Amino acid sequence: MPQFRFEAINPDGKKITETLEARDKEQILIMLQSRGAVLLRWLEGKSSNGIDIGLNFFSSARRSLNNARLLQLTSDLAHLFKSGLPIDRALSIAGNATSDVKIRAMTIYLQDSLKKGTNLSDAMAEKPQDFDDLYVNMVRVGEMGGILPSVMERLSEFIGRTEEIKKYVISSSIYPAILLSVGFLSLLVILGFVVPKFAGIFADLGQEIPFSTKILLELSNFLRAWWWLLLSCSIMIFIFLWRFLKTEYGKALSDKNIIKIPYLGEVMLDIEMSRFSRTLGTLVKSGVPLMKALHIVKDVVANSQVKDAVEHIYRQVKEGRSVSSLMRERKIFPPLVVQMVSLGEETGKIGDMLVSVADDLDRKIQSKIKNYLSLLEPFSILFLGLLIGGVVVSMLTTIFGVNEIQF
Repeated sequence: MPQFRFEAINPDGKKITETLEARDKEQILIMLQSRGAVLLRWLEGKSSNGIDIGLNFFSSARRSLNNARLLQLTSDLAHLFKSGLPIDRALSIAGNATSDVKIRAMTIYLQDSLKKGTNLSDAMAEKPQDFDDLYVNMVRVGEMGGILPSVMERLSEFIGRTEEIKKYVISSSIYPAILLSVGFLSLLVILGFVVPKFAGIFADLGQEIPFSTKILLELSNFLRAWWWLLLSCSIMIFIFLWRFLKTEYGKALSDKNIIKIPYLGEVMLDIEMSRFSRTLGTLVKSGVPLMKALHIVKDVVANSQVKDAVEHIYRQVKEGRSVSSLMRERKIFPPLVVQMVSLGEETGKIGDMLVSVADDLDRKIQSKIKNYLSLLEPFSILFLGLLIGGVVVSMLTTIFGVNEIQF
């Protein structure tokens, strides 16, 4: 019999990787269900006869569908499924209707998988770089419950809303970033090329120059002589910080302190709470069991502090405690989120309440970012004006002093 390799969650809530022999994947699902385990994804790396084919060193595991492509494919499939078309026909139309080569290639892959008897969710699970656990599990619930059109519609809304927030943050940060970059570049040009010209003139005159101008000349000389050292140190510090923040300790330390930074920390925490609420709410509304939804959310949130809090909730909910009471124990969750979850538990509409909270948080995030950036722009102009203006005034002070030279 063929062997199947997969990832699953055991009854203790731990992720396991296992290989079992069975007639087909359906038998594996029945076996897992009898053990109280939940399938996460099928793993590649096995041939049809169960022999390991290994990982090709030169094979690419890069993501072929970025968020924009994934949103387009999901939205197209949601409309087509809603029209009553079968899955294979909908994939064919979605692939032929787009000019994007990568989307068309993905639809062809999914069609080929369906022809081999594979479910759509299982076919997607074999492409984890393109379809994450949240996506795969929602599609699987849609297939099992016969509600695939509504599930794809929720997925489209979820991805679209997430992309909207991301684009808003990026677009709002472009102008201040360009402003600061041009300002510092101008300052370096002045110190590296303009100030040295005046230094030669001052030296020829032999005039006593002001203290502020002396500091400026020394700084210019230092930059010209040791620019390579400053550049090397900057690159080394950047690489060190980048690698340090990739470690478990570094990420935990960064995540713990970033949410304590005034203003910025509030926005970062709101973004994490929005991601947590929208993901959990969308999963629950789509019919994913709460325990499995919590396990998926734990891997979706980025901040390790929030991740630890969700892990704590996940462990304690298995013992019969309510989600809202556990959230109250962790001060990281805002009171609004806790209250809405508590109300959702009372009314049996926790999914709707969480999605509503996420919408409210998204509006707050956009408002905060807009207000903060509206203050950042004038402060950036003022800061750079004072910096560059100080350099110019220092040079002019010395130039004007030339008139006092006794000939």
